[in-house]
Amino acid sequence: MAVALLVGCASVSVKDLDESGRVKPRRKPQQVYVMPFSTAGAEFNVDREGSELESFKHDTAVMLADLTAERIGAQLVPAQIAGVNDSMPGTGWLIKGRFIVVNQGSRALRSFVGLGAGASKMQVAVEVFDLARSRSTPFLKFETEGGSGSMPGLITSPGPASAAISMVGGSLRGVSDDAQRTARMIAARLSQYMLDRRWIKPEQATTVKVAAEGGTAAQPQPPTAKPKPKTSQKLGR
Repeated sequence: MAVALLVGCASVSVKDLDESGRVKPRRKPQQVYVMPFSTAGAEFNVDREGSELESFKHDTAVMLADLTAERIGAQLVPAQIAGVNDSMPGTGWLIKGRFIVVNQGSRALRSFVGLGAGASKMQVAVEVFDLARSRSTPFLKFETEGGSGSMPGLITSPGPASAAISMVGGSLRGVSDDAQRTARMIAARLSQYMLDRRWIKPEQATTVKVAAEGGTAAQPQPPTAKPKPKTSQKLGR
């Protein structure tokens, strides 16, 4: 029970902003490129200042791009990181974005108190472009938001076993884990887009946790499936 709680109490949800009909891709991409997300104007609440903060921002941006490309490459299509100044090819999809909020939180509070105390948070805005259609207008825009720290800590756990697991989990989770979850959800949103158009098999798609109005995460939405025919209809190929 405690292990399930450890895994299930940290999550990232997705909120769609726009799907542009004018530049919709016509087919599944052969290659996806991921640029490091912009940190300009983002709210970084971490225990660093000055040059250390700038290095942390850069490293976090590269880490998220790397994790996203790795996840997409393993699940959907070949993917790689692209530099901001790189010359882009004429085909493929390009993922760009920006950080909105990065909260490092407090590992100590997550470990000893939990239940939201000291929780970390990562919120990003994502844009996806079809390089063959438009390099200035994305065909898909969405935001992801989530973090860790909602499970009980040492002083709020019901027993010694779960308290021990809470301490370990709370101390390890942070920005890097939020980046892992964010990358997984970005790939999941792309997989749903591809599945809706039957470009991939259902087993390649990952469930997207949709954010409800007001910022509260709604129940995960299952992969889109073709409606079953009514019983009165004849089945045929």
